[in-house]
Amino acid sequence: MSRTRIAIGMSTAVGVAAALGVIAAPTAGAQPRGHDGTFVVVADHLNNPRGLSPAPGGGLYLAEAGRGGKTCVSGGPEGETCPGLTGSFDLITEGHVKRIVTGLISASGAGGVAAEGPVSVARGPGGTFYGLFGLNTHEVPPKGVIPGKVRAKALAQLGRLWLVTRSGSVQNVSDVGDRDWAWSKRHIDLAPHDFPDANPNAVLFSHGSRYVADAGANTLVRVKSDGKVNVTAFLRVPSNFESDAVATCVARGPDGALYVGELLGGFYSPGHARIWRVTPHHAAVWARGLTTVQGCGFGRDGAFYATEFQTDGLGAQNPAGDVVRISKNGQRTRLGIGQLSFPSGFAAGEDGAIYVSNCSIAPATGMGPQLCPAGGQVVRLK
Repeated sequence: MSRTRIAIGMSTAVGVAAALGVIAAPTAGAQPRGHDGTFVVVADHLNNPRGLSPAPGGGLYLAEAGRGGKTCVSGGPEGETCPGLTGSFDLITEGHVKRIVTGLISASGAGGVAAEGPVSVARGPGGTFYGLFGLNTHEVPPKGVIPGKVRAKALAQLGRLWLVTRSGSVQNVSDVGDRDWAWSKRHIDLAPHDFPDANPNAVLFSHGSRYVADAGANTLVRVKSDGKVNVTAFLRVPSNFESDAVATCVARGPDGALYVGELLGGFYSPGHARIWRVTPHHAAVWARGLTTVQGCGFGRDGAFYATEFQTDGLGAQNPAGDVVRISKNGQRTRLGIGQLSFPSGFAAGEDGAIYVSNCSIAPATGMGPQLCPAGGQVVRLK
Protein backbone atom coordinates (compact mmCIF):
# COMPACT_ATOMS: atom_id res chain seq x y z
CA MET A 1 0.00 0.00 0.00
CA SER A 2 1.31 3.42 -0.95
CA ARG A 3 2.84 5.71 1.62
CA THR A 4 0.25 8.30 0.62
CA ARG A 5 -2.55 6.14 2.00
CA ILE A 6 -1.75 7.57 5.43
CA ALA A 7 -3.62 10.73 4.51
CA ILE A 8 -6.44 9.90 6.91
CA GLY A 9 -4.20 8.72 9.73
CA MET A 10 -4.15 4.96 9.19
CA SER A 11 -0.45 4.82 10.05
CA THR A 12 -1.40 5.48 13.64
CA ALA A 13 -4.04 2.81 14.67
CA VAL A 14 -6.53 29.92 -5.33
CA GLY A 15 -7.05 34.70 -8.70
CA VAL A 16 -7.92 38.28 -8.59
CA ALA A 17 -7.49 40.22 -5.34
CA ALA A 18 -10.83 40.65 -3.61
CA ALA A 19 -11.98 43.50 -1.45
CA LEU A 20 -10.07 42.13 1.53
CA GLY A 21 -6.84 42.23 -0.44
CA VAL A 22 -4.14 39.69 -1.09
CA ILE A 23 -3.18 37.75 2.03
CA ALA A 24 0.39 38.24 3.18
CA ALA A 25 2.60 35.16 3.07
CA PRO A 26 3.57 34.13 6.63
CA THR A 27 7.16 34.14 7.76
CA ALA A 28 8.76 30.71 7.52
CA GLY A 29 9.57 29.26 10.91
CA ALA A 30 7.54 31.82 12.86
CA GLN A 31 6.68 30.42 16.29
CA PRO A 32 2.91 30.33 16.91
CA ARG A 33 1.55 31.83 20.09
CA GLY A 34 -0.86 29.93 22.30
CA HIS A 35 -4.46 31.00 22.80
CA ASP A 36 -6.89 29.98 25.52
CA GLY A 37 -10.10 29.49 23.55
CA THR A 38 -13.47 27.99 24.35
CA PHE A 39 -13.78 24.28 23.53
CA VAL A 40 -17.34 22.95 23.12
CA VAL A 41 -18.37 19.48 21.99
CA VAL A 42 -21.12 19.82 19.38
CA ALA A 43 -21.52 16.09 18.70
CA ASP A 44 -19.74 12.95 19.92
CA HIS A 45 -19.81 9.17 19.62
CA LEU A 46 -19.26 9.54 15.88
CA ASN A 47 -17.56 6.99 13.63
CA ASN A 48 -14.33 8.38 12.17
CA PRO A 49 -15.61 11.92 11.50
CA ARG A 50 -13.71 13.67 8.71
CA GLY A 51 -14.63 16.55 6.43
CA LEU A 52 -16.94 19.36 7.56
CA SER A 53 -18.81 22.09 5.67
CA PRO A 54 -21.28 24.78 6.76
CA ALA A 55 -24.87 23.95 5.89
CA PRO A 56 -27.40 26.59 4.79
CA GLY A 57 -29.57 27.80 7.64
CA GLY A 58 -27.07 26.64 10.25
CA GLY A 59 -25.52 23.34 11.15
CA LEU A 60 -22.72 21.43 9.51
CA TYR A 61 -22.46 18.72 6.89
CA LEU A 62 -20.15 15.89 7.95
CA ALA A 63 -18.56 12.88 6.30
CA GLU A 64 -18.36 9.89 8.64
CA ALA A 65 -15.95 7.29 7.32
CA GLY A 66 -17.72 4.64 9.38
CA ARG A 67 -16.40 1.85 11.58
CA GLY A 68 -15.68 -0.77 8.93
CA GLY A 69 -17.22 -4.22 9.31
CA LYS A 70 -17.04 -7.37 11.41
CA THR A 71 -15.13 -9.50 8.89
CA CYS A 72 -11.45 -8.65 8.48
CA VAL A 73 -8.93 -9.66 5.84
CA SER A 74 -5.16 -9.45 5.88
CA GLY A 75 -3.47 -6.38 4.43
CA GLY A 76 -3.63 -2.63 4.97
CA PRO A 77 -1.60 -0.21 7.10
CA GLU A 78 -2.96 -1.67 10.33
CA GLY A 79 -2.14 -5.27 9.34
CA GLU A 80 -5.72 -6.09 8.47
CA THR A 81 -8.68 -4.36 6.88
CA CYS A 82 -12.28 -4.77 8.00
CA PRO A 83 -14.70 -3.65 5.24
CA GLY A 84 -18.35 -2.94 5.91
CA LEU A 85 -21.23 -0.62 5.12
CA THR A 86 -21.16 1.78 8.06
CA GLY A 87 -20.17 5.10 6.43
CA SER A 88 -22.55 8.05 6.17
CA PHE A 89 -23.07 11.67 5.18
CA ASP A 90 -24.64 13.67 8.00
CA LEU A 91 -26.15 16.96 9.07
CA ILE A 92 -24.92 18.10 12.49
CA THR A 93 -26.83 20.61 14.56
CA GLU A 94 -26.28 21.47 18.22
CA GLY A 95 -26.57 18.17 20.04
CA HIS A 96 -28.18 16.31 17.14
CA VAL A 97 -26.87 14.11 14.33
CA LYS A 98 -29.07 13.42 11.30
CA ARG A 99 -27.58 10.77 9.04
CA ILE A 100 -28.77 11.75 5.57
CA VAL A 101 -27.22 8.88 3.60
CA THR A 102 -26.24 5.66 5.38
CA GLY A 103 -24.95 2.19 4.54
CA LEU A 104 -21.89 3.54 2.71
CA ILE A 105 -18.62 1.74 2.14
CA SER A 106 -16.19 1.78 5.05
CA ALA A 107 -12.89 -0.07 5.52
CA SER A 108 -11.17 0.20 8.89
CA GLY A 109 -8.50 -1.35 11.03
CA ALA A 110 -9.54 -3.77 13.77
CA GLY A 111 -12.08 -2.27 16.14
CA GLY A 112 -13.27 0.33 13.64
CA VAL A 113 -10.15 2.49 13.93
CA ALA A 114 -8.87 4.68 11.08
CA ALA A 115 -11.54 3.94 8.50
CA GLU A 116 -11.61 4.89 4.84
CA GLY A 117 -14.90 5.68 3.13
CA PRO A 118 -16.76 9.01 3.02
CA VAL A 119 -14.03 11.60 3.63
CA SER A 120 -15.22 15.07 2.68
CA VAL A 121 -18.26 17.27 2.12
CA ALA A 122 -18.80 20.68 0.55
CA ARG A 123 -21.87 22.86 0.40
CA GLY A 124 -23.24 22.74 -3.14
CA PRO A 125 -25.77 24.71 -5.20
CA GLY A 126 -29.18 25.29 -3.68
CA GLY A 127 -29.86 22.94 -0.80
CA THR A 128 -27.42 20.27 -1.97
CA PHE A 129 -23.94 19.26 -0.90
CA TYR A 130 -21.10 17.30 -2.43
CA GLY A 131 -19.92 14.09 -0.79
CA LEU A 132 -16.52 12.58 -1.54
CA PHE A 133 -15.20 9.05 -1.01
CA GLY A 134 -11.53 8.19 -0.56
CA LEU A 135 -9.36 5.70 -2.45
CA ASN A 136 -10.23 4.27 -5.91
CA THR A 137 -11.63 1.04 -7.31
CA HIS A 138 -8.14 -0.37 -7.96
CA GLU A 139 -7.97 -0.89 -4.19
CA VAL A 140 -10.90 -3.35 -4.23
CA PRO A 141 -9.82 -6.98 -3.74
CA PRO A 142 -10.89 -9.70 -6.19
CA LYS A 143 -14.11 -11.66 -5.85
CA GLY A 144 -14.31 -13.98 -2.90
CA VAL A 145 -12.02 -12.02 -0.60
CA ILE A 146 -14.72 -9.86 0.96
CA PRO A 147 -18.53 -10.26 1.02
CA GLY A 148 -20.09 -9.73 -2.40
CA LYS A 149 -22.44 -6.93 -1.31
CA VAL A 150 -19.62 -5.03 0.33
CA ARG A 151 -17.40 -5.48 -2.73
CA ALA A 152 -20.16 -4.19 -5.01
CA LYS A 153 -20.58 -1.09 -2.86
CA ALA A 154 -16.81 -0.55 -2.83
CA LEU A 155 -16.69 -0.68 -6.64
CA ALA A 156 -19.62 1.72 -6.88
CA GLN A 157 -18.43 4.23 -4.28
CA LEU A 158 -14.67 4.35 -3.67
CA GLY A 159 -13.14 7.45 -5.25
CA ARG A 160 -16.55 8.82 -6.24
CA LEU A 161 -17.86 12.37 -5.97
CA TRP A 162 -21.59 12.59 -5.32
CA LEU A 163 -24.13 15.40 -5.29
CA VAL A 164 -26.48 14.84 -2.35
CA THR A 165 -29.80 16.44 -1.42
CA ARG A 166 -31.01 16.90 2.15
CA SER A 167 -33.64 14.24 1.48
CA GLY A 168 -30.88 11.74 0.82
CA SER A 169 -31.08 11.31 -2.95
CA VAL A 170 -27.69 11.08 -4.62
CA GLN A 171 -26.25 11.69 -8.07
CA ASN A 172 -22.86 10.39 -9.17
CA VAL A 173 -20.81 13.33 -10.45
CA SER A 174 -17.42 11.76 -11.15
CA ASP A 175 -15.23 8.73 -10.56
CA VAL A 176 -12.50 11.20 -9.65
CA GLY A 177 -10.40 8.64 -7.80
CA ASP A 178 -10.12 6.35 -10.81
CA ARG A 179 -9.43 9.30 -13.11
CA ASP A 180 -6.67 10.55 -10.81
CA TRP A 181 -5.26 7.01 -10.68
CA ALA A 182 -5.17 6.88 -14.49
CA TRP A 183 -3.44 10.29 -14.59
CA SER A 184 -0.81 9.12 -12.10
CA LYS A 185 -0.21 6.00 -14.20
CA ARG A 186 0.45 8.20 -17.24
CA HIS A 187 2.83 10.34 -15.13
CA ILE A 188 4.57 7.61 -13.19
CA ASP A 189 7.87 9.47 -13.62
CA LEU A 190 6.68 12.08 -11.13
CA ALA A 191 6.61 9.51 -8.30
CA PRO A 192 8.05 6.24 -9.60
CA HIS A 193 8.04 4.59 -6.16
CA ASP A 194 4.38 5.36 -5.46
CA PHE A 195 2.47 5.85 -8.71
CA PRO A 196 -0.03 4.82 -9.87
CA ASP A 197 -2.03 5.98 -6.87
CA ALA A 198 -5.09 8.04 -5.99
CA ASN A 199 -6.85 8.89 -2.76
CA PRO A 200 -9.29 11.84 -2.96
CA ASN A 201 -9.32 13.55 0.43
CA ALA A 202 -11.15 16.89 0.16
CA VAL A 203 -13.74 18.57 -2.06
CA LEU A 204 -14.48 22.26 -2.54
CA PHE A 205 -17.33 23.85 -4.48
CA SER A 206 -16.48 27.45 -5.28
CA HIS A 207 -17.31 29.94 -8.04
CA GLY A 208 -19.38 27.25 -9.77
CA SER A 209 -16.51 24.74 -9.94
CA ARG A 210 -15.71 21.53 -8.06
CA TYR A 211 -12.14 20.96 -6.86
CA VAL A 212 -10.65 17.84 -5.28
CA ALA A 213 -7.37 17.52 -3.38
CA ASP A 214 -5.96 14.03 -3.92
CA ALA A 215 -3.61 12.66 -1.26
CA GLY A 216 -2.49 9.75 -3.41
CA ALA A 217 -1.90 11.55 -6.71
CA ASN A 218 -0.59 14.67 -4.89
CA THR A 219 -2.79 16.85 -7.06
CA LEU A 220 -5.46 19.49 -7.05
CA VAL A 221 -7.96 18.76 -9.82
CA ARG A 222 -11.04 20.50 -11.17
CA VAL A 223 -13.95 18.22 -11.87
CA LYS A 224 -15.65 19.20 -15.12
CA SER A 225 -19.36 18.94 -15.87
CA ASP A 226 -18.84 15.64 -17.71
CA GLY A 227 -17.03 14.09 -14.74
CA LYS A 228 -13.59 14.31 -16.31
CA VAL A 229 -10.83 16.08 -14.40
CA ASN A 230 -8.25 18.73 -15.19
CA VAL A 231 -5.10 18.72 -13.08
CA THR A 232 -4.74 22.26 -11.73
CA ALA A 233 -1.59 21.65 -9.69
CA PHE A 234 0.83 18.85 -8.83
CA LEU A 235 2.51 19.24 -5.43
CA ARG A 236 6.21 18.56 -5.81
CA VAL A 237 8.59 17.71 -2.98
CA PRO A 238 12.28 18.51 -2.40
CA SER A 239 14.85 16.29 -4.10
CA ASN A 240 15.88 14.66 -0.79
CA PHE A 241 12.30 13.67 0.07
CA GLU A 242 11.23 10.81 2.34
CA SER A 243 7.56 10.85 1.35
CA ASP A 244 5.15 12.43 -1.09
CA ALA A 245 3.52 15.80 -0.48
CA VAL A 246 0.09 14.22 0.27
CA ALA A 247 -2.48 16.89 -0.62
CA THR A 248 -5.20 16.88 2.02
CA CYS A 249 -7.35 20.03 1.85
CA VAL A 250 -8.36 22.93 -0.38
CA ALA A 251 -9.97 26.30 0.33
CA ARG A 252 -10.77 29.51 -1.54
CA GLY A 253 -8.99 32.54 -0.12
CA PRO A 254 -10.34 36.10 0.17
CA ASP A 255 -7.92 37.00 -2.64
CA GLY A 256 -9.62 34.54 -5.02
CA ALA A 257 -6.77 32.05 -5.06
CA LEU A 258 -7.03 28.40 -3.99
CA TYR A 259 -5.02 27.26 -0.99
CA VAL A 260 -3.99 23.60 -0.73
CA GLY A 261 -2.63 21.96 2.41
CA GLU A 262 -0.47 18.87 2.63
CA LEU A 263 0.12 16.21 5.22
CA LEU A 264 3.86 15.67 4.89
CA GLY A 265 5.56 17.90 2.34
CA GLY A 266 8.14 15.23 1.60
CA PHE A 267 9.17 14.40 5.20
CA TYR A 268 7.65 12.58 8.16
CA SER A 269 9.24 14.73 10.86
CA PRO A 270 7.39 17.79 12.22
CA GLY A 271 7.47 21.15 10.48
CA HIS A 272 7.56 20.10 6.83
CA ALA A 273 3.91 20.43 5.79
CA ARG A 274 3.26 23.36 3.45
CA ILE A 275 0.36 25.41 2.17
CA TRP A 276 0.30 26.09 -1.57
CA ARG A 277 -1.31 29.11 -3.21
CA VAL A 278 -2.74 28.14 -6.59
CA THR A 279 -3.94 30.51 -9.31
CA PRO A 280 -4.99 29.56 -12.85
CA HIS A 281 -1.42 29.77 -14.15
CA HIS A 282 0.81 29.35 -11.11
CA ALA A 283 1.28 27.30 -7.95
CA ALA A 284 3.73 28.31 -5.23
CA VAL A 285 4.35 27.50 -1.57
CA TRP A 286 2.64 30.15 0.56
CA ALA A 287 3.34 28.86 4.08
CA ARG A 288 5.84 26.44 5.62
CA GLY A 289 6.61 25.01 9.03
CA LEU A 290 3.32 23.21 9.68
CA THR A 291 2.87 19.57 10.64
CA THR A 292 0.45 16.93 9.29
CA VAL A 293 -2.16 19.34 7.92
CA GLN A 294 -5.48 17.58 7.39
CA GLY A 295 -8.10 20.31 7.12
CA CYS A 296 -7.94 23.97 6.19
CA GLY A 297 -9.99 27.03 5.35
CA PHE A 298 -10.53 30.72 5.92
CA GLY A 299 -12.55 32.24 8.72
CA ARG A 300 -14.87 35.22 8.60
CA ASP A 301 -11.92 37.21 10.00
CA GLY A 302 -9.97 36.58 6.78
CA ALA A 303 -7.37 34.44 8.56
CA PHE A 304 -6.26 31.03 7.34
CA TYR A 305 -6.74 28.01 9.61
CA ALA A 306 -5.11 24.59 9.41
CA THR A 307 -5.77 21.52 11.52
CA GLU A 308 -2.65 19.58 12.45
CA PHE A 309 -3.41 15.87 12.82
CA GLN A 310 -0.39 15.17 15.06
CA THR A 311 1.84 18.02 16.17
CA ASP A 312 4.73 15.66 16.98
CA GLY A 313 4.66 14.18 13.47
CA LEU A 314 2.73 11.39 11.81
CA GLY A 315 2.89 8.13 13.72
CA ALA A 316 4.21 9.72 16.91
CA GLN A 317 3.15 8.27 20.25
CA ASN A 318 1.55 11.58 21.18
CA PRO A 319 -2.00 11.83 19.74
CA ALA A 320 -2.17 15.60 20.29
CA GLY A 321 -3.22 17.75 17.37
CA ASP A 322 -3.91 21.44 16.99
CA VAL A 323 -5.41 24.24 14.92
CA VAL A 324 -3.04 26.93 13.66
CA ARG A 325 -4.43 30.35 12.75
CA ILE A 326 -2.41 32.44 10.29
CA SER A 327 -3.58 36.04 10.27
CA LYS A 328 -3.53 38.30 7.23
CA ASN A 329 -0.22 39.75 8.40
CA GLY A 330 1.30 36.29 8.91
CA GLN A 331 1.07 36.04 12.71
CA ARG A 332 0.46 32.47 13.88
CA THR A 333 -1.65 31.45 16.86
CA ARG A 334 -2.44 27.97 18.18
CA LEU A 335 -6.07 27.41 19.15
CA GLY A 336 -6.31 23.77 20.21
CA ILE A 337 -3.34 23.20 22.49
CA GLY A 338 -4.04 20.34 24.89
CA GLN A 339 -7.61 19.88 23.69
CA LEU A 340 -7.47 18.00 20.39
CA SER A 341 -6.47 14.45 19.45
CA PHE A 342 -6.11 13.43 15.80
CA PRO A 343 -8.19 16.39 14.46
CA SER A 344 -9.05 16.41 10.78
CA GLY A 345 -11.87 18.36 9.11
CA PHE A 346 -12.30 22.13 9.37
CA ALA A 347 -15.21 24.50 8.84
CA ALA A 348 -15.70 28.19 9.57
CA GLY A 349 -19.18 28.89 10.85
CA GLU A 350 -21.26 31.90 9.96
CA ASP A 351 -21.18 32.79 13.67
CA GLY A 352 -17.42 33.30 13.48
CA ALA A 353 -16.68 30.07 15.35
CA ILE A 354 -14.23 27.43 14.15
CA TYR A 355 -15.41 23.82 13.91
CA VAL A 356 -13.13 20.78 13.80
CA SER A 357 -13.67 17.03 13.61
CA ASN A 358 -11.78 15.68 16.62
CA CYS A 359 -10.66 12.11 17.31
CA SER A 360 -11.15 11.68 13.59
CA ILE A 361 -9.80 8.11 13.46
CA ALA A 362 -11.91 6.86 16.35
CA PRO A 363 -15.11 4.84 16.11
CA ALA A 364 -18.12 5.84 18.20
CA THR A 365 -16.96 3.61 21.04
CA GLY A 366 -13.57 5.31 21.25
CA MET A 367 -10.03 3.98 21.19
CA GLY A 368 -9.82 2.91 24.82
CA PRO A 369 -10.53 4.45 28.22
CA GLN A 370 -7.70 6.96 27.93
CA LEU A 371 -7.89 7.89 24.23
CA CYS A 372 -10.99 9.43 22.68
CA PRO A 373 -13.38 7.66 25.12
CA ALA A 374 -16.35 9.54 23.64
CA GLY A 375 -15.48 8.40 20.11
CA GLY A 376 -15.25 10.77 17.19
CA GLN A 377 -16.42 14.33 17.80
CA VAL A 378 -17.29 17.62 16.19
CA VAL A 379 -16.07 20.46 18.40
CA ARG A 380 -16.35 24.25 18.32
CA LEU A 381 -13.41 26.52 19.08
CA LYS A 382 -13.83 30.22 19.72
